[in-house]
Amino acid sequence: MNYLTATEIARAIEAGELRSEDITEHYLQRIERLNPEYNAYVQIYAEQAREQAKALDGSKAKRGPLHGVPISIKECYLLEGTATTINYPPLKNYLGKQTSPLVQRLIDAGAVILGKTNVPQLLADGQTFGPLYPTANNPFDPTRTPGGSTGGGAAALAADLCALELGSDIGGSIRNPSSFCGLFGLKPTENGHSHDSHVPPLPEHQLGISVMNCTGPLARSVEDLDLAYRVLYPEQKLAKLSKPLSGYTFGYFDTFHDLQAGTSVTSGLETLKKLAGAQGASLKPITIDSKLAARIMQLWAELFGYSIAQNLPWLIRKIFYWKFRGTLRDSSMDLIPSLKRGLNLDFKTFSHALYERREVASELMRCFEGCDAVLSPTSMGPAFPHNHQHQRIALDGQQIPYMDYCFAFVALYNLSGQPVLTVPTGVDNNGLPVGISIAAKHHQEGLLLHIGKLLSAAGLQFSAPQL
Repeated sequence: MNYLTATEIARAIEAGELRSEDITEHYLQRIERLNPEYNAYVQIYAEQAREQAKALDGSKAKRGPLHGVPISIKECYLLEGTATTINYPPLKNYLGKQTSPLVQRLIDAGAVILGKTNVPQLLADGQTFGPLYPTANNPFDPTRTPGGSTGGGAAALAADLCALELGSDIGGSIRNPSSFCGLFGLKPTENGHSHDSHVPPLPEHQLGISVMNCTGPLARSVEDLDLAYRVLYPEQKLAKLSKPLSGYTFGYFDTFHDLQAGTSVTSGLETLKKLAGAQGASLKPITIDSKLAARIMQLWAELFGYSIAQNLPWLIRKIFYWKFRGTLRDSSMDLIPSLKRGLNLDFKTFSHALYERREVASELMRCFEGCDAVLSPTSMGPAFPHNHQHQRIALDGQQIPYMDYCFAFVALYNLSGQPVLTVPTGVDNNGLPVGISIAAKHHQEGLLLHIGKLLSAAGLQFSAPQL
């Protein structure tokens, strides 16, 4: 039963070929054996999952699309009676008083919740570690990170400790872990979903700033992403498409903010370009002006500051700033003044940032004119060795600043609000996965999933690590 997709499990249960109790037990035994090595889960609901699976097997009610399928959810989602700490000591004893509507939709669709997965403190890192939880390790190489902030969920999927993960993304937090762990991940259009009971902002404060943050699934197949999207966001109707790859024009770029992706990533991008081209797709090179790229990254840093700081105490905001100041200072991107403005929570500067965001996003869309979708790196390179001090990362004989490596190629799509599908393109010479991102216009998730299915049929697939 190893490495079945969520879709395969759902079909087998529907056909009477598999019981939810059996596949749930399979996952629980794997979690017991492998989780101590990868620290993918920080909470495991073994008895509740067994009871839920047994009840689903005996139910005569109409079956949902995820009936009996064991899944995981990122620790930042509220689930009544369970801890939601976001690896942040002031919340170490917090128990959810309600359940996220997105989590409830998964439960209502028949999913079995195995547990909650590991996250970095305040979800604010490109790797997964913190004061409350152990460091999450990458199943392809435990000395390396699975990424952040959905790092635990990505590790769980790569090690076959669940069939599906509910993640979130404000700066690559779905896409980088998907890339580092060889998975498929979908960051939907910004605010294309209902209020989601996602933390941050901190729970029970009823604050309304929601910029750049998106919720979305990670999986081992595009078909699973499609299934999850329909469950999570039923109000967003997916277009029914049948056009082959030969009917699409793909833009592509591998340089942003004067940063050139590493050889592993450019090789993965070439793989994807050749695959699309062999199917008859048109390819169009794209250049994003360095001044525009700088404006994009500075606005992203400022809006990120507003989003994460909106209900943090003044002292915590100061500590957060000083924690990342050294990392930002080392970056080639001048982000310190922007983050500082955001953390100050001044309404007038926030309003101005939103105004400028519209202008910058429109300018970026003009760069993409004539393209149905755009191919680009996810991070500058593959998963890197654990790096809690945010030191520079070795890449092709150079030492790359941490912020540049992790965020340059993903943050632009949080700033623009576009949907992005990350797909695996194989492994590099060191056996590390490389994922490439495919972006589309707003509310074109149906197009991305259709393209993803066509690319999967042409050979793009998840490849399991040697555990």
